[in-house]
Amino acid sequence: MKLLHTADWHAGRNLRGIERTPEIRAALEEIVQIAKSEAVDAVLVAGDIYDMPNPSAEAENAVYDFFLALGEAKIPSVVIAGNHDSPQRLESVAGLLSKVRVHLLGVVRPDLRATQLELGDEKLVVAGLPFLSERRLIKAADLLQAPDIGEWRQKYRDGMRFFVSHLTKDFRADAVNILMLHTTLDGGALSNSEYSFHVSNSYCLDPQSFPSSAQYVALGHLHKPQELGVAPPVQYSGSIVQLDFGEAGEQKRVNLIEVSPGKPAQVRHIPVRAGKELRNVRCDLEGIERKLEELKGFTGHAKLTVMLEQPMPGLKDRILNQVKTWWNPSQLFALEVHLENEESQAALETATQTEQHPLEAYRSFYAERRGKELPIDLERAFIELFDEKM
Repeated sequence: MKLLHTADWHAGRNLRGIERTPEIRAALEEIVQIAKSEAVDAVLVAGDIYDMPNPSAEAENAVYDFFLALGEAKIPSVVIAGNHDSPQRLESVAGLLSKVRVHLLGVVRPDLRATQLELGDEKLVVAGLPFLSERRLIKAADLLQAPDIGEWRQKYRDGMRFFVSHLTKDFRADAVNILMLHTTLDGGALSNSEYSFHVSNSYCLDPQSFPSSAQYVALGHLHKPQELGVAPPVQYSGSIVQLDFGEAGEQKRVNLIEVSPGKPAQVRHIPVRAGKELRNVRCDLEGIERKLEELKGFTGHAKLTVMLEQPMPGLKDRILNQVKTWWNPSQLFALEVHLENEESQAALETATQTEQHPLEAYRSFYAERRGKELPIDLERAFIELFDEKM
């Protein structure tokens, strides 16, 4: 049996005012061609189909065209919601998409079961778990009674283990058994373009959460393609185009899995060529002209970071105005100019090294500003509001 693993499309993504959906559409069209040329039996989509809960019509059109093309090729797919997706919105079209052999799992319910497919003479069981945030696994009362981040992390892991165990009970000895999740795994490397609240340590799973009965673990959430285990193979397919400048230089891909019941899965990585290159350019004040000259022939998206000894008001606008004299708008060339001095860089590094749960960060902020502990009524209000937003 051949399976294709992909994730983190983020249709509807916007980069510094430039709509990325045409690039994402091209990548999806390329993936359809890969699926056809490799004669895959099914496609696994591990979440974050869209970049936001209410995607644009253009983003939805690109996604639906992908599934229609797979359906026309008689290739079924199993899809789970990610943290950027609206579970309810996806569920609302699940019935329609089922007509083109899309098995879509948006909402985590107590009766959630693994998806079982008959693929000719072969059987496929996919234990797919849509994104489940810590907020849904841990009650507000638990947060108040157990303010230690370590306790939150353990409660989250215990809850995820329960769902994984529940879903994988449907695994069969005569079938190919796949586990698919949208989550962060211990040891996973970030591209620094993911939503930080959902990739902190409080949301991490350990590899021991995955049963040996799973022949392959298809992960979504982290944008950097990577392998985190070999028995069974545990892999992030990564995003399908370079979404932000933290992903500059990454070769995007899909994972082709060849597997038979009861046998180890073999994984091959197939590059996805669509999507514009993202490039990080750094220089000092004297090097600006030379770097801008080098960018004149560049057709991707660039981030120019200028290192300064002291702040220079107006420099960013002058650089952008100079670029406008030769920038061809038809190229849809996104340019971000970032000014950085030693003080701002040190602050950034300190912030990056500090890991705090949002509630803990709010407590620290309140104590620093007010000189006293966060009142219990404000703490409850923060948790309630955070629950709604997450």
